[in-house]
Amino acid sequence: MYITLDKQYQVKTTLGTIRDIERVFGKSFFEVVNSVSKMKVEDQIKLLYVGVKKMNAELSEETFNALCEDYLGIGDLMEYLEKYFYALQYPGLSEQEVQEKIEKKLQKNRELKADMDSIG
Repeated sequence: MYITLDKQYQVKTTLGTIRDIERVFGKSFFEVVNSVSKMKVEDQIKLLYVGVKKMNAELSEETFNALCEDYLGIGDLMEYLEKYFYALQYPGLSEQEVQEKIEKKLQKNRELKADMDSIG
């Protein structure tokens, strides 16, 4: 995954990044994901920075914040966060592959629910 600011910055999206996110925010990854819409923009940027720093060690958090402020709108930030969460769950897959995987899981859940409803 890449974030485009003054240039493209690669973002690390593996379990190591998830563990770093948990350390930075003091919550489980899923608690962070569920609270992202309630976070201040500053914390949302910090969330992205965790993954960016792993691939761009020379980039300071202060510089990254300034670049985000100069190059992103709120819609861009939300879009990057969404892609980031998908990439953290399925590193190495394309956006389309992730969507297909999610759709398959949703379909299985619907089938399971239908089966359960027919039983009870």
